[in-house]
Amino acid sequence: MITVEAFAAGFGDALLITYGPDDAPTRLLIDGGLRGTAVRIRRRLEELDARIDLLVVTHIDADHIAGVVKLLDDPWFVSRVDAVWFNGYVHLDQFSHLLGVADGERLAERLERLGVAWNAGWPWRRPPGERWNDIGGPIVVDDEPVGVELPGDARAVVLSPNPDKMQRLLKVWRAAIRDAGLVDGVDAAREQPAAPSRVLLGRAKLPDLARRRSAVDRSEANGSSIAFVLDIADGGVTRRLLLAGDAHPDLLVAGIDHLRDGDERLQVDLCKLPHHASSHNVTTGLVERLDCRHWLISTNGRRFRHPNKEALARVILSNPGSTLYGNYRSNQPLASFTKSYSTRQHGYDVVRPPAGHPGIIVTLGS
Repeated sequence: MITVEAFAAGFGDALLITYGPDDAPTRLLIDGGLRGTAVRIRRRLEELDARIDLLVVTHIDADHIAGVVKLLDDPWFVSRVDAVWFNGYVHLDQFSHLLGVADGERLAERLERLGVAWNAGWPWRRPPGERWNDIGGPIVVDDEPVGVELPGDARAVVLSPNPDKMQRLLKVWRAAIRDAGLVDGVDAAREQPAAPSRVLLGRAKLPDLARRRSAVDRSEANGSSIAFVLDIADGGVTRRLLLAGDAHPDLLVAGIDHLRDGDERLQVDLCKLPHHASSHNVTTGLVERLDCRHWLISTNGRRFRHPNKEALARVILSNPGSTLYGNYRSNQPLASFTKSYSTRQHGYDVVRPPAGHPGIIVTLGS
């Protein structure tokens, strides 16, 4: 049995993936949400008496990384983490001729000081400085996805980022780490909420909504997201999860095209929709390449009005019979969508957490 637990993480991501035998499960923690999410994660790990085989920090936006920084100040948590994937400045610097490390990169400082296995097995593009000889190289793909064996009879196929996305982030790194709250004494920037959607006369039909033109996500931080397909052996079959972080759709599409057989869709048991189901990242080209019926949306919807209705329309029309899983019962944009486009009439379902439950757990397999 495989479980994917999406913690209540504000408008961010924090996922705990558990698989393998009950007496010796493997666990992956992907991101830590905002700082307040750290308490929920710690409480859940205590309840499970759990170790973390791999902590993946997808990118440096505060809604993904702030909770991780807080957790790494907790000796109990650190003692239970076996390995970390995270691209710090030293990894971005592999794609330039710049030298030096940005001051105050708090997550990298903690990982270095605590001796956690960091990007183990990933090769360096060029020799790093002496300070970094005990850590692995950048998690990055070139012309095609990169497969990596993981504990518990699983395999990750990394789709994002590529060198171009890393270079783009490098140019704005110092500003980005300040915005993420990774500089000592500087709080994470309060991003401005998204502008309200345009008001239309009447309600658009679902196909028209799906076809509506959406701007392309140009965020350098989002483009640097570690995104991967996770294949897990489960009772004689392989379950496949697409864990998309906030990745840009062009890299996700390119990676999926390498994995699928000709024009056949890539079979996926669960997709964590990129960038909290933003229309800028959930494109028709992406979801039409997937054969998937289970879609996870991680956001409370209160600040950036995610999920976007255009993204939901694309998912529902591309994969009839889909189920959307939200990690907040009170997500207003999702509730508004279901009110305008009924689940029964349009052939999809929505699952929300039970009342009073912080987050949602999706179970796959037997």
